[in-house]
Amino acid sequence: MLIAMDPKVYMFDEPTAGMSADEVPVVLNLIRDLKDLSHKTILLVEHKMDVVRDLADRIIVLHNGELVADGKPADVIESKIVQEAYLGANAGSRRGAM
Repeated sequence: MLIAMDPKVYMFDEPTAGMSADEVPVVLNLIRDLKDLSHKTILLVEHKMDVVRDLADRIIVLHNGELVADGKPADVIESKIVQEAYLGANAGSRRGAM
């Protein structure tokens, strides 16, 4: 229904939450298709780092209500504070899990 309304800004809050493994690629492909339309803006709230890494051009990370990182996906995901906030104190030993 959202796509049919043709908005300038699309806002998704954890769009794949609760979906089966078969449904997730369909939704992610729809978001990818919308992203390819250069005149559209997508705001995606997501905690699954693989989804974020795949779709985002820019990542903004809030932790305890404060901005802790803002930038390109690779830079933000590698940020020490992001690693600690979302993977725990021993993030370095679990980096491959992201």
